[in-house]
Formats: sequence, C-alpha cells, structure tokens
Amino acid sequence: MRKIRSRLTYANVASSLALFLAVSGGTALAASQISTSQIKNGAVTSSKIRNGAVTSSKIANNSITSSDIKNGSLQASDFASGALPAGPQGPAGPQGPAGPPGGPAISGVVSPQGTLVYGTGVAAVSVAGSGVYTVTFNQNVSQCPAVATVGGYQLGGVTANGTDGGTVSLQPGGNNNVVAATQITFVTRGLNGVNTPLPFHFGVFC
Repeated sequence: MRKIRSRLTYANVASSLALFLAVSGGTALAASQISTSQIKNGAVTSSKIRNGAVTSSKIANNSITSSDIKNGSLQASDFASGALPAGPQGPAGPQGPAGPPGGPAISGVVSPQGTLVYGTGVAAVSVAGSGVYTVTFNQNVSQCPAVATVGGYQLGGVTANGTDGGTVSLQPGGNNNVVAATQITFVTRGLNGVNTPLPFHFGVFC
C-alpha cells in the first residue's frame, strides 16, 4: 500500500479519472447538467441545429408570437383551411355581350264565334268547324311551344262566360309548307267531350 501511495501523482489521478469518465459516459453526464440558464442568449443559432430536430412537440404552446416570425416568411399554404379571413371583394368584371333579341310576344283571346278579341302577333282566325279554330300568326311557329285554356273575357260591354268549364287542345300546322308553319289549330270541347264553341286564351313561346 505504501508503494502504491508513493507512486500516486496528480497526473496519474487526473488521467485515470478522465479515462473513467470517457468509458462510463461522462460526456452524457456533463450534458445533463447544462440548463437553459447556462446558455448565453443567441449562442445557439439555426446553423447549429440539425434540420428537423425541432418539432412542434418540443415547442411550448404560445411560445412563438408574431414578433418571432419574419414578415413575408409565411404563405397561405402554411395555414389551416379557414384560418385566414377572406380578402376584400374584387372589382366587378367587364360587362358581357348582349344576348340575342327575344322573339315577339304572341298571345291572344278568341271568342266562341272565332274572332280575335285581343292579342299580339296574330294575322287571322278562321273557324274550321264547331269548336275548331285555326289561328294564323305573323311568323313561323312550327317549333314554338304553345299553351291554351278555356276562359272568358269582358271587353267593351261584350262578355263571354268561361266559368262553365271545358277543355281546349291544340295542333301545330307543321312545317310542310310556309302557310302551315304559321298556323295552330285549337279545338274546344265541353265537359261531355263534344266539340263546343268556347272562348279560350292562348300563348305561343318562340
């Protein structure tokens, strides 16, 4: 024991302690003893941090404020959907081109006697039989939808009652010739289904 003590020097002790710390993980022990208070502000820069080393779980909530973010460094894709408020409405665009002109209005009211009481776009009305009326228009109506209904009227003291009911059907003249393309035939019937002269209203949409 005396021989060992006589050979102990400061250099021997220091080298042996260094070897022990190296083998037993002394560097990890030293690192665990370093706290944030012992690190100078600004000493750890981005160049000293491995990419991807700092994740969201390692950042305390509310620790990063707007003053910590460089202006212009964030883009819309960095925000969750709906997180950004909508911007102001943009200016109105240029006016589009005008649409095609609409066709002339075609409508009318026909008396039981086959006269045009009033209407537009009608050239003539003729009676082809009991309750059968052929209306000739000022244009081709062979491809125009049409509707009609039994109904009365009161004009200038002349009254026709349409409240008793009835039906009216229609048949376009077709486009086999120029005259037929301008005509629609209307047939009025009583509630018993028999052809009966009745007042009716019609409309044609071209």
